Amino acid sequence: MTGSSAESYGAFAYAYDQALGRRFFRAVQRMLVKSLEARPPAEKTHLDVACGTGYAMELFARRGFRSVGVDLSLPMLQIARTRVRRLVCADLRALPLRRTFARITCLYDSLNHMKEPGDLEAAFRAVRGAMSAESLFLFDINHPDIYPEVWGSKEPFVASGADYRLEIDTTYRRRDRVARALVSGWAKVRGRRVEIRERHEQRAWSKSEVRAALRQAGLEIVEVENFDPYGESPELRAETVKLFFTCRTAEDSSRRRS
Repeated sequence: MTGSSAESYGAFAYAYDQALGRRFFRAVQRMLVKSLEARPPAEKTHLDVACGTGYAMELFARRGFRSVGVDLSLPMLQIARTRVRRLVCADLRALPLRRTFARITCLYDSLNHMKEPGDLEAAFRAVRGAMSAESLFLFDINHPDIYPEVWGSKEPFVASGADYRLEIDTTYRRRDRVARALVSGWAKVRGRRVEIRERHEQRAWSKSEVRAALRQAGLEIVEVENFDPYGESPELRAETVKLFFTCRTAEDSSRRRS
């Protein structure tokens, strides 16, 4: 990636970090801290899959963990590198790692970007390969109710600051449960204003579909919690905004029952 194309992706990564990354992480860190305190691991190792700009890794590092982040976006990793050092550029469906981690996270509804059942299962299988019997996998997905409510809204999401502006227009197609977003705006990159124009897609996954994909990958749910990061549920016709999963290896759960 070179020239203006690289700058455009870099501009989006910066605007995303400022407008969405920081805001969401202030909410989700409560869930992560709660989990760490309720189930403290014996070994302090952490893998953040689809790590984005590195907020989760920064939190785990402050708590004494040796943290590694994986993301496919080089611009996101460039921002993450300002916070943490151990980063790998890779697809979350094929993690190039040969070790296990006590805690694995995948946040920011990253798994909703998996649009086919096989891709979702592949992501879970890759995570399973980095887990031991003592590991826990923590992730969030968007609750399917929010797609017609939020992504189907005619009002765009708008955020701006002194050095960026981000506008996200979304649509949702019920027939195939695919949501689309047109992202536009600008951000300052090395002192120069760079325009942003990108398209993104997500799929709405039901809890039963996620459970089935986990089971196929050799994982089992320990707990599922409703998660409303911004207190939006009362204003929406939705059960909740997100689902927050805690999972372990299926072999581990079998041994616990025996």
